[in-house]
Amino acid sequence: MSRLVKLPPESAEMPKKKKPKKKRYSKPRTSKGNKDNASGSRKPSAKRLLQVIGKIFLILLAIWGAFLTTWITFNPRVFVQPAVALDPNNPANTPFVVQNQGYISIHDVKFSCSIKYLTFPGGIRAEAQIPYDNSFSNPKHMASIIAPGEQYSELLPFIDMEHNKIEESDIAIILSFKPIKWLPWRCKTKHRFVSTQSKDGLWHWFPQPVDK
Repeated sequence: MSRLVKLPPESAEMPKKKKPKKKRYSKPRTSKGNKDNASGSRKPSAKRLLQVIGKIFLILLAIWGAFLTTWITFNPRVFVQPAVALDPNNPANTPFVVQNQGYISIHDVKFSCSIKYLTFPGGIRAEAQIPYDNSFSNPKHMASIIAPGEQYSELLPFIDMEHNKIEESDIAIILSFKPIKWLPWRCKTKHRFVSTQSKDGLWHWFPQPVDK
C-alpha cells in the first residue's frame, strides 16, 4: 500500500529560520576630563613643569642666601685711619687707629709698617727698591683681641728710631690677624697713606689706593 503525503498549498509560506543575533561590543566612553588625564599621564603638563622649576629656583636661592649670610658674618671688616697728630710738625708722631667694624672679633693682631719712601729734614730721602716690600715693626705693637666695634691705636715704629722726624713720606700700614682664634691661617690687609704739608706748615696723613 502506498502512503499519501499531504503537501501544503502553494500560497502558504515556509517558516523562516531566525538568524542568531550578533553581539556588539561598544568601546567605553571617556569623558573630556578623562582624556585630559590620560594625555597628562603621558606627558608632564606645563603647570607641573613650572612648579618643578620654581622649587629648584627657591632651593638655589636659599643656598645662595645662606652662603651670602655666612660670608657677611665671617668676613673681617678692618679699617685704619690716622688720628689727631701728637706733634703736627712731625708726621711720625701721629697715632693710627685700627677699627673692627665686622661682626666677629679678630685675634692676635700685629701692627707693622712698610714704606715706598721717607723724607727726613734736610732733603734726605730713603726709598725702597721694591715699594712696600719691607717691614718695620715693634714686638709690643700687637693686640690679643679686638672685638666688634672696638678700636686699637698705635704709633708708627719710626718713632723708636734715632732720627725719628720725617716729612713727606709714602707708607703702608700692614695688619696681620686671625679672624677665628683656633684656625691656623691669618689674614693680612694693607692700608696706604701719604703725608702732605699744609699751608700752615703742619703735616697730615691722607689715605691712598695701594696700587695707585
